Amino acid sequence: MFDIGSRLPAIFSGDLVGTVVENGPKANFPIGAHVFSQTQFDKAKGGGLQEYTIINGTYAGIVPEGVSDEEAALYPINAVTSAMSLFSSGGFNLPFPETAEAKAFNYAAQKLVIVGGGSNIGKLATQFAKLAGVGTIIAIASPSGAELLKSFGATHVISRHDSDIEEQVRGIVGDELLYVFDTINMGDGHTLGVSLLSNSKKGVFVSALPGKATEAVLAKKEGGIEEKFIRGFSHSFPEFGELFWKVFPTWLVKGIIRPLKFKVIEGLDADKVNHALDEYAVGRSGERYHVRVSR
Repeated sequence: MFDIGSRLPAIFSGDLVGTVVENGPKANFPIGAHVFSQTQFDKAKGGGLQEYTIINGTYAGIVPEGVSDEEAALYPINAVTSAMSLFSSGGFNLPFPETAEAKAFNYAAQKLVIVGGGSNIGKLATQFAKLAGVGTIIAIASPSGAELLKSFGATHVISRHDSDIEEQVRGIVGDELLYVFDTINMGDGHTLGVSLLSNSKKGVFVSALPGKATEAVLAKKEGGIEEKFIRGFSHSFPEFGELFWKVFPTWLVKGIIRPLKFKVIEGLDADKVNHALDEYAVGRSGERYHVRVSR
């Protein structure tokens, strides 16, 4: 997001929920409005682990009634990243759901694979694909999460532990797969996702982490391939970002997007936050933590 080492001190937490206490000249929300938003990623001191911070009101939304602060904090980064991968020019550039373009588009004929379907971004991408009407949604994930992913909209779930993932995918879609979204792999870990794409038709591979497939696999893609690294910053694609933040809260109200699991750390407790970060660093925890700064 930014080079922390060269910009210390830095304030962490990119998913923000709070109450508007002061407005700029182009403010979208009244004083007292309860909003959720992303941190401004170009500002090292703009994170959420503090009592006051500044947001860009263009890329923010009113927290819907019935949605807790803790739930709202699930979405600003992960939901933007997953939706952007599907519906922006930085990703697959599929029509944004519920628009005239989407209604005229044959979503039912589309085929999508999500590598890392069990990640939070993967779970949200599955829900967005279902919302859009994608006909075939294949999640590569742990078998323990298969039923949940199917409830989110996955039509097929393939175990990430299987040695024949490519064969299974081609058994479902043949050589017709044009869209793969990898939420978890980096480096040459992209090789798996790229291998699943059509060899004869031009496909698009979008990743949430940087990397590159091996030359051996790329050479098989005679129809061509686009490799894209998505950064889930709302301002990266302003037209998408504005539309997303306008529409997304209504999807929460309707229950179209369902919440994911998380744990709450009470207060600005540095020891507890550092412990959570240490658990991430050594790979002992896949839990998502939210810090409740104040009530």
